[in-house]
Amino acid sequence: MQYLSNRWSIKKDSEEEKNFISSIITGVKNLDTSNIGTKDSLENSVQQLKTTFDYAWINNSKLKRITKHSKEWWNMECSDSLNRY
Repeated sequence: MQYLSNRWSIKKDSEEEKNFISSIITGVKNLDTSNIGTKDSLENSVQQLKTTFDYAWINNSKLKRITKHSKEWWNMECSDSLNRY
């Protein structure tokens, strides 16, 4: 029996990774921390930070199907060749 798993991921050194990092940086820069004086305002800021990470991840990650045959070296050229075959 073949082991199958799905995993959300962002390929290293890809445009998606650059966009993810850029989105996080922008979100952190725009986070208003000037008025954190109460528990509620702190929780609101933490929620905004979580939302920043969530949106960046959702917009840039892809669902990958991982099997025992998955290899790190497999790339789009391999996929294209397989599709042409």
